[in-house]
Amino acid sequence: MRAVLLLKEARERSDAGLVEECRNGDGSAFDELVRRYKDRVYNVAYRLLGHREDALDVAQEVFVRAYGGIKEFRGEARLSTWLHSIACNLARNRLRDASRRGRDKGTSLEALDAAAPDVARAASATYDTPRDAAERREMDELLQRCLNELPEHCRTVFVLRTFDNLSYEEIAETVGCPAGTVKSRLNQARRLLRERLHALDVL
Repeated sequence: MRAVLLLKEARERSDAGLVEECRNGDGSAFDELVRRYKDRVYNVAYRLLGHREDALDVAQEVFVRAYGGIKEFRGEARLSTWLHSIACNLARNRLRDASRRGRDKGTSLEALDAAAPDVARAASATYDTPRDAAERREMDELLQRCLNELPEHCRTVFVLRTFDNLSYEEIAETVGCPAGTVKSRLNQARRLLRERLHALDVL
């Protein structure tokens, strides 16, 4: 346990060192931060948006904003928390814009795995026939609609907990609410997903 804590502390010191190098104008330090966090940032954006191209756009914008704001980052929060906060805000704005345009935000079948793992596994199975592929697409669309119907605050904590494996405390720091509220929202998200899937005779 101590070794894990020491490793985590070393990584945090390394992040802090890279941030300081970025402030001093070292572009390679920022490249290393991007390499370290790009997959996590993209994953959060994709699970929130359900659309790969939008997620790529948001992930790129996260690092553009981080580069522009790195001198103002004082380390009160962890670097990962700061990046997640930027990603969540940008994804939230993108979802609102898409909702106003009535745009289809794509599919994100995996985001329901925590609420309905059997359904998610069945829907994500490999199919061989055109009919099976069509049924899979239909299931994907159904599940994504259920996910999209979640209130924003519930969907965000569900994604951060399920796909980035953040602790309640880390999610609380990211979204700016108490850890107890995070737990409540997470439970609400899971309950709403299950209820909706039951209502559609999927579960």
